[in-house]
Amino acid sequence: DGFVIKNDVTIARVVAQSLGIPEFSGSTCFETLKIDEVLTLCEKVVDGFLIDDEVVSAVQLTKSGTLFEGRVTIADVALWSLIVKNPSLQKQFSALFDVIVEDQRFLAAHAMVGKFIDTAKVVKSSTKEKQRDEGKFVELPGAEKGKVVVRFPPEASGYLHIGHAKAALLNQYYQQAFEGQLIMRFDDTNPAKENAHFEKVIKEDLAMLNVVPDRWTHSSDYFELMLQMCEKLLREGKAYVDDTDTETMRKEREERIESKNRNT
Repeated sequence: DGFVIKNDVTIARVVAQSLGIPEFSGSTCFETLKIDEVLTLCEKVVDGFLIDDEVVSAVQLTKSGTLFEGRVTIADVALWSLIVKNPSLQKQFSALFDVIVEDQRFLAAHAMVGKFIDTAKVVKSSTKEKQRDEGKFVELPGAEKGKVVVRFPPEASGYLHIGHAKAALLNQYYQQAFEGQLIMRFDDTNPAKENAHFEKVIKEDLAMLNVVPDRWTHSSDYFELMLQMCEKLLREGKAYVDDTDTETMRKEREERIESKNRNT
């Protein structure tokens, strides 16, 4: 219908309702109202109208750490999403997370991130040493401690995906290994795609990954310097302006043909 929803909790609410699973979204009028109340509070936290500590403290959870004993609803998922982003709340609910990690109902989800071992399937390992399937970091020839500078340049136009996480962690590894610097540079050169919401979310995601940069920058911080350097290169004949159309430029690049503008 062209209706846009940006609040993560609201999106989760819509998805839960569309699934039509009473146990997840409420099987009685009371449960539905209670779940709706909690989701509304969580939505206000995401929108910045309430503080997560106040909301989580106001909601009464059962001994199992859920809204209703022995069951997980969409309201619980919304609450956990607030808790996991708040260090003080994580300490307060540490016992709850231990219960979740040991809950066999979440076996499939935990197995994906290596947080759960199905004890029923554990067998005695053989004495023969097995080769481990793992990656390794490549060497950096000539790198010196204190002189290595790496950077991670996310574009604030969407959420981080696994590829972004890998790149961020890889850069941080070399920063720490060589006691260098990690620069987090937001590539904000395309105003049509930039969104302050995604910049905030990216910072939160990096914090969850324990990636701590030495400094934050934006590509736009250096526009004036880039303009000066471009003009300098043009004056020195080390750069040129090319008005070749896209298709021709691609063909020339593939065939390693010099542009007609290169030496004019």
